Amino acid sequence: MFFESGFFWFLMGVLFVLVAAGFKAFADDRGWEITWWKALLGVIWYGIFSVSFLAWGTLIGENEGGAGFNIFLLGMFISLILGVGLWRLLSMETGQTSTEE
Repeated sequence: MFFESGFFWFLMGVLFVLVAAGFKAFADDRGWEITWWKALLGVIWYGIFSVSFLAWGTLIGENEGGAGFNIFLLGMFISLILGVGLWRLLSMETGQTSTEE
């Protein structure tokens, strides 16, 4: 099968590199400073997002489509919450103080 082949995992790696390069270009355009720990949080978020699809597909293959869809929805909900938090963390401006005059 295609999904069990090494070619599939090669394409998944290519997709990850393209997503990472696109995110880096997007962050540079927005003027965000990406440190190692922010990049690590982004990779963890992408991993949770990807595993949601993996679990759904695996459970569909095991004839547990309903449970797979529930796991998928739970993963997407967690990814949404963590994604918003990561976005707010990345978009915070560092080193500026507010002065009221």
